[in-house]
Amino acid sequence: MPRQVWIWLRNALIVGGTLAVALFGWRLTAADAPPEGRSIDVCGFVRPETIARLVPEASEPAAEIGATNSWCEFSGWVGEGAGRARVNLWFGYVRAGREEGVSAEEQARQTVRFTECFDCRSEPTPVRIGDESFEYGWTNERTRQVAHVRVRIGTVTVHAQLGTTYATPDAVLGATRSLAQEVAARCQATC
Repeated sequence: MPRQVWIWLRNALIVGGTLAVALFGWRLTAADAPPEGRSIDVCGFVRPETIARLVPEASEPAAEIGATNSWCEFSGWVGEGAGRARVNLWFGYVRAGREEGVSAEEQARQTVRFTECFDCRSEPTPVRIGDESFEYGWTNERTRQVAHVRVRIGTVTVHAQLGTTYATPDAVLGATRSLAQEVAARCQATC
């Protein structure tokens, strides 16, 4: 074979190998990889004193533990006689993954800002919790005050929600913020 053909063949192999490595690397960075999974029980993230203060006469927790999310719920009663009111407390976390070209961090950022009610909007918490935190509250048809706080820690979104007819909207939001801080502090180390 002539020397010129060998040079062309060698250059073609170098360019082809470089392109193959570049395409393989690009595919690894652009792949829709599932989030790493490990099961974590969040019911232990909140101190028993906090549960007793927020949900007097609390039931045994209802919980769900998954590879990418985990939640815990307590319900109970507060007050006496005719003024007795139900209290629901819910908290947990969701670990975001890359989805359809959107990074896991951007997925978590969108989740933390999302609101579930039509007549309220998400606002930043007065003091930032984690990387960013938003809250919103609403009153439903039975004058039940509900507050929801979401905290983003990297690609993890921590949720905390408290609902009762026994307290004012500001008191419910304040208590939910405290709960979110407690869950986020423990989740930052383990989630």
